[in-house]
Amino acid sequence: MEEIERPPSLSDIATEKLRAAISEGEFALGEALSEQKLADRLNISKTPIRHALAQMKVEGLVEVFPQKGTFVFTLSGTDLERFSEYRFILETAALRLAFRRNSEGLVTELTSIWHQMERAKKADERSQYLELDLKYHRAMFALCDNHYLSESYRLIEAKVSAIRTYLGKERVQTTKSFEEHGEMIDALREGRIDDAIRTLDFHIGRYHRTFSADVADIADFSKVRPNFKEAR
Repeated sequence: MEEIERPPSLSDIATEKLRAAISEGEFALGEALSEQKLADRLNISKTPIRHALAQMKVEGLVEVFPQKGTFVFTLSGTDLERFSEYRFILETAALRLAFRRNSEGLVTELTSIWHQMERAKKADERSQYLELDLKYHRAMFALCDNHYLSESYRLIEAKVSAIRTYLGKERVQTTKSFEEHGEMIDALREGRIDDAIRTLDFHIGRYHRTFSADVADIADFSKVRPNFKEAR
């Protein structure tokens, strides 16, 4: 007798939908979130919304301020730099392990995704391109054969995606980022793992280099554009 698969709860559904809305930029960084409005939007009670927001807080996607309310996360310039450092540590470890354990499969998978990214970029399918960008980095963890690393990345993946969506509004960012994805593949195909890691470091650091460390809130992009810088 087969076990009956339990359907997802309303809390699970609300969590998935809210996570997607934040990571895909439907809610802006720093935007206030109303339990009632979210409940009305999903046509459910506020209880599953509260559970969803609690999970989003664990994942760092929302911030709760007493007497003020719940807001989509945002970061200072320094916070973004620290977050990029943490992401680089995880992705470097995953990339090295994936290359050591399945280099051929890694290159094949990344190349396939990169060509899909190229088509999406040419067609100006921005949302599809960003989803493929996420898939590209996720592949390193899928092939590293270490579920501890994969789980660690899963907890920040939506936050990475939200930041990528927000900063991906700049076409120059997308173009340079796309080129770096290709450079990593070339290095891996030729066995130059250290070069691939150096490109990954520069690639991940692209976002925090967009802002000066003293920027108080990256959500106010209009105020920080004078600090936009890209050294290569």
